[in-house]
Amino acid sequence: MSRPLTDELIAALADDASPVKPLAPPLQRGLAALGVLATVAVLSIFSLGDVSGLGTRYLGREALMLAEMGAMLATGVLAVLGAFFVSIPGRSRLWLLAPLPSFAVWVGLSGFGCYRDFVAAGAGGWAAGHSLDCFTFLLGTGALVGIPLFWLLSRARPVDSLPVATLGGLGVAAISAFLLQFFHPFALTAIDLAVHAMAIAVVVAIASLSRRRTLTPA
Repeated sequence: MSRPLTDELIAALADDASPVKPLAPPLQRGLAALGVLATVAVLSIFSLGDVSGLGTRYLGREALMLAEMGAMLATGVLAVLGAFFVSIPGRSRLWLLAPLPSFAVWVGLSGFGCYRDFVAAGAGGWAAGHSLDCFTFLLGTGALVGIPLFWLLSRARPVDSLPVATLGGLGVAAISAFLLQFFHPFALTAIDLAVHAMAIAVVVAIASLSRRRTLTPA
């Protein structure tokens, strides 16, 4: 291509170019997203949740409740923040490991609490309980939280979308499980716990498999 034609092409592209507004830092965008989610969650809990039922469920085990729910919330927050960070090329991949310790604590405490209830309930510990309601709640809440969250993540046009989607899915699942505690004030049976784990796995899997639609690659 001759020099005049090259100059004309550059000039034409420059004339049509529109200013690009840079994204805010990932920490700022992640905290803003979490702030909006927290506001909606608080309003939903106090208008529709059963806070007293949650207290009754953990009566005498308040420390377990605080530790378990704290681990859920920490997993959700760290996973969401991690998704915003790894969506930017060159950011530390250690964010992929950030939610794992709190996730392990969450799983361990949930299993321990379920085991105690199972021992107390005997054969009733194998009852289906409210498994279907919990499964529906986790998937529905996961969609409500995940759609706006993934739209925000997609604005970074992540090149490697799988870790972004996996972290985002884990964050959505953990936040949904945290909210479930305020709407499911019943002791968990072994079947309930298995269904919870299945629903969380489904949310993460859907987020990962749908990444090409939800996270537009560059």
